[in-house]
Amino acid sequence: MALLGVVALPVAPAAAADGSCTEQRTGPVYVQQRSPVLDQMGVASVWKLATGRGVTVAIVDSGIDVGNAHLAADRVVRPGKSLLPAVDGWTPDPTARNDLSGHGTAVASLVAGRAVDGSGQIGLARDATLVPVQVFGVASTEGTSDDRLKALTPTTPRLAEGIRAAVDLGAKVVNVSMSGETPDPVLGAAVEYATGKGALVVASAGDRGSTPNAKDGLRYPAAFRGVVSVTSVDQSRAVDTAANIQGDHITAAAVGQGLNAALGHLGDCLLSGAPATSFATPLVAATAALLAERYPEEGPALWKYRIEASAQRPRAGVKDAAVGWGVVSPYDALTMTLDPNRPGPAMPGHPAPPTPEPPAAVGPVVLESDPALGPRQVGLWIAFGAVAAAAGLRLVQVLRRRSESEGEQAPVGVPDRGERG
Repeated sequence: MALLGVVALPVAPAAAADGSCTEQRTGPVYVQQRSPVLDQMGVASVWKLATGRGVTVAIVDSGIDVGNAHLAADRVVRPGKSLLPAVDGWTPDPTARNDLSGHGTAVASLVAGRAVDGSGQIGLARDATLVPVQVFGVASTEGTSDDRLKALTPTTPRLAEGIRAAVDLGAKVVNVSMSGETPDPVLGAAVEYATGKGALVVASAGDRGSTPNAKDGLRYPAAFRGVVSVTSVDQSRAVDTAANIQGDHITAAAVGQGLNAALGHLGDCLLSGAPATSFATPLVAATAALLAERYPEEGPALWKYRIEASAQRPRAGVKDAAVGWGVVSPYDALTMTLDPNRPGPAMPGHPAPPTPEPPAAVGPVVLESDPALGPRQVGLWIAFGAVAAAAGLRLVQVLRRRSESEGEQAPVGVPDRGERG
């Protein structure tokens, strides 16, 4: 029995009937619409400064399906590493260039998917090189009695090994669209290893997803020191507290909804439904890749600082539990002047700038509709996206428009809202 079949994504359909992520497909379908957030970010100006060329981004996830035209083998996706065992009916590719669930493929395309005729899908770091590290095949076995799948679910040791492998494969940016509640020291050591080798880990801060009553609080590896911890906002850049975990570990946000992403080997589709950190995280990882190209000498600490210090937020000097330091702004991250007195996070090597007293009462956090108009389970995981139907999984699913004239063997769990989970 084959474990991988036609991809079907149980998420709310996109506005257009064609190319929705719920349709059954037997061949590739392409959606002409580009992810609106790319234009809101002002990519025409961003790509004049950096496209990710020469930078390797590791996708520590479910693998990458190189049968998708956006993610061709060798040209886009280098040989990576699979940490999964073979099971009856499915064998992993040792180079991790196959994908049982489709989640890693969607994530990868948001980082560095290449343009395809007739499609609007393209990654923010459109010229970056990708390397897959396969740490799970299916997000959970919920809803299926197939015991074979248990060996393919995420574990903390496997995720930690995957982060190390990513760096050993030459990655300067490591995307981890997964999260768990346990601060496992093995996982923390893997993050330290990555940082020590000059790589920046970008990880999802957690969704409620399949556990809607999950409590707010720290999620890992996002909450480890040195990690950019990413939450998601909707297409209007507003916080959805019913969808996303809140907590002091959050350092940045990005749109996690309405994105054009690769759908297995079957083209692409528009991800709708609630905003998902699985899909917000690769936009931030892509921003890190742009910075690694433009400022290779700065390293992970300053790349992280640029992302957070330049993010769009309601109050310049205030970090909160909903969006951290704010919604990522690639152009500003690429062009900002390093200044230890800039309101916001502390610049590496400098004390934190003064923090203003918070107001007596704070309303819901909603960013401006157009930022350009304002001042510049214990171990339950995964802020996921798309999931293969035959595996019994779910795949659910800034910024500012800028004028072009401006020059995861302990069981680790189930997918969060970002599931493809």
